[in-house]
Amino acid sequence: MRYLLLTTALFPAAAYAQSAPEPADVVIQANRFAIYRGDAAFSAIDLNRDDVARSPAIDLSLKRTTQAALFRRSSSLTANPTVQGMSLRAIAPSGAGRALVTLDGVPQNDPFGGWVIWAGIPQTALNGAHVVRGAGGGAYGAGALTGVVDLGLTAPRGQSDYLRLEAGERGSHQVALGAAIGDLSLHYVTQTQNGDPAVHAPQRGAADRPTFGEDTAYLVNYRREVCPGVCGYLDLLAGHYDSRRDTGLAGGIATSSGDSLSAGFTRPATDEHNGLRLQVWHRTSDLANRSVSVGAGRASTTLANDQVATPASGTGVLAAIRHQSPDLEWEIGFDARFNDGQSEEYYRYMSGAPTRFRVAGGQTSLAGLYGEATKDYGVMSLTGAVRLDQWQSHDGHRQETDLTNGAAVLNLKSDARSYTVVSARLGATWDIAEGRILRAAAYNGFRPPSLNELYRPFRVGNDVTEANAELKPETLSGVEIGVRDRHVDVGLFYNVLKDPVTNVTIGVGPGTFPTAGFIPAGGVLRQRRNGGEITAYGVEVRGDYPVTERVALTGSATWTHARTDDGRRPAQAPAYSAAIGLDADFAPIRLTADVVFDGEAFEDDLNTLVLEPSQRLDLRADYALTDHLTLSGRVANAFDSDIQIARSGDGTVQFDTGRRFYFGLAWRR
Repeated sequence: MRYLLLTTALFPAAAYAQSAPEPADVVIQANRFAIYRGDAAFSAIDLNRDDVARSPAIDLSLKRTTQAALFRRSSSLTANPTVQGMSLRAIAPSGAGRALVTLDGVPQNDPFGGWVIWAGIPQTALNGAHVVRGAGGGAYGAGALTGVVDLGLTAPRGQSDYLRLEAGERGSHQVALGAAIGDLSLHYVTQTQNGDPAVHAPQRGAADRPTFGEDTAYLVNYRREVCPGVCGYLDLLAGHYDSRRDTGLAGGIATSSGDSLSAGFTRPATDEHNGLRLQVWHRTSDLANRSVSVGAGRASTTLANDQVATPASGTGVLAAIRHQSPDLEWEIGFDARFNDGQSEEYYRYMSGAPTRFRVAGGQTSLAGLYGEATKDYGVMSLTGAVRLDQWQSHDGHRQETDLTNGAAVLNLKSDARSYTVVSARLGATWDIAEGRILRAAAYNGFRPPSLNELYRPFRVGNDVTEANAELKPETLSGVEIGVRDRHVDVGLFYNVLKDPVTNVTIGVGPGTFPTAGFIPAGGVLRQRRNGGEITAYGVEVRGDYPVTERVALTGSATWTHARTDDGRRPAQAPAYSAAIGLDADFAPIRLTADVVFDGEAFEDDLNTLVLEPSQRLDLRADYALTDHLTLSGRVANAFDSDIQIARSGDGTVQFDTGRRFYFGLAWRR
C-alpha cells in the first residue's frame, strides 16, 4: 500500500513537468517501414534500448512501462512456457496471449500455443519496442486483440561488440555476448535462474521444490543495402533457442526449443517513390511438459501427464506497398500465416506407469488483405485501417490409445471450419496547444483460437482443463480518448470482448467425468469455452518528472474495471497495475529503482480463489570503471515481498521468487 500511495502522489507531479529531458529516440531501421503516423491517435508507447534492457527479462521491461503482462504474475524467467502469452490492459489475461508480438515484423507467438518464449529473444539484441494498445492490428497483422508489441533489432552496422557477465545467489548466472562484422551481427545468451519453492511453509511439503530456469538463445542477422540509394535493403535472420523450466513440484519439468528463419526486402517510402516490403518466415517449435498430481499433505507427487513432444511449425508471408508524402501516408498489403502442430503425450498413470497415449492437434491458416491511410489537415490528422481476414481450421484430431491392449479409446475428428472477419480502426488527433494533442480512436479486432486451445487438454496439479474443438474467434471492439504532451499521456478506454476463450469450471473432484476421467479430491475440472462477453473500461496514465538535472522520475499505471456477463472479474485480471521508476545519474555512478505492483486478482472464473495485491521493488547500481567497462549490482524483489501467483482449489498458494542479489560486469566496444 505504501508504494501505491507514493505512485499516486507522483503521477500528478509528472503531469505538470515542463522541462524534463526528451526521451532517447527509438531508431527505425531501414529493413522495415517507419512507424505508422496514424499510431499517434492510439495509446502508443515507444521504448528505446535502455527501456527494454532495464529489467532482467523483456516481459518485465514491458510490464514496467506499458502494464503488459503474462497470464500469471511470475515473469518468464521462471514461468511455465504455456503461460507466457502476453496481454495488454488486463481485460482478460490468457496463457495463449491476446496481444500480437512481432520481432522485426515476424510473429513470435508460438504456432501451436500462441504463447511467446521470451527467453528465445536475446534481450541485448533489441534496439527498442513500439507498443500499441487496442484492437485492430491494421498493417501489423491479424490477432492483435488487445494490442501489438513490435520489437525491433539493432542493425548490424549500429551494433557494438559486447560481453556481459552476471552472477547471482544460488548459482544463478548469465553470459551474453554480441559481435558485428560489417553487415553481419551475432547475439548469444545463456542463463540460469534458481528460484525458491513456490509453496511457502506451513503449506509446503516434501513435494515442493525450488523453481528453476535455464535458457540458451542464438540470433544471427544479415542486413545489406542492395544497389545503394536505388533499390532497398535485404534482411536475413536466423535464430534458435532451448529453454527449461522446473515450476516448483518434484517431477514437474517443461522444456521448449525452436528455430526461426526469415528473409525480407524493403524499399523505404520517400516523397519521390512508393515503398515496397516483401517478407517470408518459417518457425518451428517443440515443447515437452511433465505434469504431476500432488499426494496427501504434499508429501509426494506422481506423474499424471507426460507431454513428450509438441512438434509445430508456422510459415508466413507479407507483401506491402507504402506511400509517403508530407500530408498523406497509406499502405496496402497482403499477409498470411499457416500453422501445423500436434501434442504427443502419455497420461492416466497407474502404479507409476502410463496406461493411455494421446495425439491431439491440427492445422490452421489465416490470410488477409489490409489497407491503412493517414491524412493531415493542418492541426488535425485522420487515420483509418481495415482488414479482411479468413481463418480456417482443419485436420483436427484427438486420438487416445489404451497402452495395455492397444485399443483405441477415443478417436475424434473435428470438422473443418472457416470464419471471415472484418476488422478496422479509426482515429484522429488534434493539436490543441504547442506540443500537446488530443487523440480519439475506435476499433475492432479478433484473435482466432490456437491449436492448443482447440485440441489439447492439460493438467496442473490436481486441476484439469479440457480442450474444445468448437471454439470460435474472439472479437473485441472499443473506443478511447486521451491527451498527450511531451511528458504525460492520459487516456480513457472502453472495450467489449465477445466470445473470450476462458477456462470455465464444469466440475469439482472427487469424481469421474466424461472424456476427462477421474478428478481427485481438491481438484477442479474446467473446459475452454467461448464465455459470453466481457466489458472493460479504465484509465491509463504515463508521465516523467525531472527532480533535478541528474534525477528523474517516471511513472505509468492502468486501472481496469473488467467484468463478465455474470458480474465477475476475469481470472488473473488485476484491478490495477502500476509502476514508478527513479533514475539518478551521478557519473560514473548510475542508480535506478523500480517498483511494480498489481491489484487484487482471482485465480478462477468463479472469483472464489483470491490473489492478494502485490508489490515488487527492484534496485540497481552501475559504476563505469572505464568508457567501455561497467560494474553493476542489483537486487530483485528488494523487500522480499510475498507475491502470490497461483491458488489451487484446495487453498494452496504459490509465490514468486523472493529477494535475490546479483553482480555483473559488462564490456562494450
